[in-house]
Amino acid sequence: MPQPKVPFAEDPSSAQEDQPARLRLLPGGRRQHKGEMRNARRIPIKCQVKIRVTENGETVYGTTKDLSVDGVSLVTDYVPRFGQLLDIHVLPPHGSTIKPLRALVQVRRCVRVENSRSYEIGTVILKIRE
Repeated sequence: MPQPKVPFAEDPSSAQEDQPARLRLLPGGRRQHKGEMRNARRIPIKCQVKIRVTENGETVYGTTKDLSVDGVSLVTDYVPRFGQLLDIHVLPPHGSTIKPLRALVQVRRCVRVENSRSYEIGTVILKIRE
């Protein structure tokens, strides 16, 4: 390994310009990106969802794509901005005995679905409502 030509010493008075610094590599640093950055497991689920924009009360409809303990992905024609707050009401699949999910979510991403006029919205769940 080539040595850098930069003087370095713990005591500046003992530094000599003719001696190269000895650097040591430490383990750690940046996390290697492997494509999946989420910590929670996602469950694919397709349910109808009513979306209410908290700022102006506008109501739009869509479907869920997947659900995790800390977020939900939605597919809808509505295009939110990053950080926007939405109230969602997810209806369980037909014939299910599960109660509907009501939550306050915040938009983390929005991408257009290929060959469609719909958008996939990634959200983080801020609060579960009763």
